[in-house]
Amino acid sequence: MNATLTALPGVRVGHATHLDRLTGCTVVLFDSPATVALKAYGGGAGGFNTEGLHAGRTDYRLNGIFVAGGSSTGLMAGASIMEAMRRDGVGFRSGPDGGILNPSITGAAIYDLGMSVAPFEADYGREAYVNASTAPVASGSVGAGTGASVGKFLWLDGGTKVGAMKAGVGSARVDLGGGIIVTAMSVVNAVGNVVLPTGQVLAGNRAELGGFAFYDQVSDIVTRPFTNTTITVVGTNVDLGSKEHYEKLAHLATHGQVRAINPVHTSADGDSLFVFSTATLREPLNPNGQYFKEGPTDIHLQVDLLGHAAARAVQESIYDACRAATTVPFEEAYGGVIPAVDL
Repeated sequence: MNATLTALPGVRVGHATHLDRLTGCTVVLFDSPATVALKAYGGGAGGFNTEGLHAGRTDYRLNGIFVAGGSSTGLMAGASIMEAMRRDGVGFRSGPDGGILNPSITGAAIYDLGMSVAPFEADYGREAYVNASTAPVASGSVGAGTGASVGKFLWLDGGTKVGAMKAGVGSARVDLGGGIIVTAMSVVNAVGNVVLPTGQVLAGNRAELGGFAFYDQVSDIVTRPFTNTTITVVGTNVDLGSKEHYEKLAHLATHGQVRAINPVHTSADGDSLFVFSTATLREPLNPNGQYFKEGPTDIHLQVDLLGHAAARAVQESIYDACRAATTVPFEEAYGGVIPAVDL
């Protein structure tokens, strides 16, 4: 079973992976323009064309979403994606003969390991666009997750080496029955540790004597130059109608980030979550839904059910990002490597 965003018909995903530069880009493309909403709780959130994604804004539907490495320079990928779209005839048409194409996308970037290796190239966006397909989305050290890592609040060796572990891109899916699908893709680059439901750390800030450091036990926080961001894209096939409902779904879905990462949404994080819908399924609940209505329709129940499922998918996608990652050499890391989870 395809447990990734491409399980939704009309959705394609592509990666541009540059392991030699520890950076890359991932793009999510829609065959038909889709409603997109955003919730960003990290103190350092920044994005590309995100202002119109909030409730109360006009619902101008978008052609895609991208996530890039490279921090602010990674947002240049948006321009190269849009240029590639124009060449392919994608976008709203204007002008007297309809010959002017205006594609519309949004996106965000992470401050990845590549920021210490080489400049981010805008063309990585075009590369990811060209690579987009309906195949299951690859996980691990690929695309925007190529240079992603977790656990960076305490530097080791006298504050000179980062004690992080490798993370990357991860995916998960929850099926609610009746044809309802919720999928999530996360690019995991958190300052905090990734924590399993048992409380065990899956991946995070290594301690010099073995095991892991914990944020609430550290009196000497040395985050140093790295900035940290987990960016998630959640997709569903349910038509929720208004931007307000999609934004509420995005809010509920961020609970998955809260469950899996500790600490999360800090001032040093740019944590953000996008939600989109292919809107192919309307009124999906069975007749029992009428008993749970809050008002004349069951739309709030739909949002709550989808939000709970989305939080589960987000949480599992974060775990997948760590489990699928691979160890990379890195000069500024403790021991000379950013190690992956030992499965």
